[in-house]
Amino acid sequence: MPDTITIPEHNHALLEESFFGVLTTIRAKDGLLSSNPVGFVWDGQQIRISTLKSRLKYRNLAADNRVAFCVVSRTNVMDYVEIRGHASLQDDDDRSFFRRQFMAGSNGAEPPEDLDAPGAARVVITIHPQQVSSPKLYGGRFG
Repeated sequence: MPDTITIPEHNHALLEESFFGVLTTIRAKDGLLSSNPVGFVWDGQQIRISTLKSRLKYRNLAADNRVAFCVVSRTNVMDYVEIRGHASLQDDDDRSFFRRQFMAGSNGAEPPEDLDAPGAARVVITIHPQQVSSPKLYGGRFG
């Protein structure tokens, strides 16, 4: 596994206040990029995302684990962080992580029991950063 880095502390506030980001994977069928908005959980050290094994992002990551992940501030679009690296996949058989992610993004509401199809399998995507960038666009003049 390639070397990973720690996400710099000056990016933590943006990750703490956000629930949604854009995950980019490499499509297994043709090598093109595929970007999707996703909910995520930042625990102060790792970014983790719940998804279904039936989703394209899962199939892409199973074939090529390189990712980019971008979070834009809800209050200032000039403030963002982009994380490039690789991802690991872990089964979420009891849906405990999915439940945590759903509740974090919905003010504590429980996910509906029928949200996933019967027998649907969930996984946790963990992003392992190799590069983090968060430039101050236009020198931060519009913040």
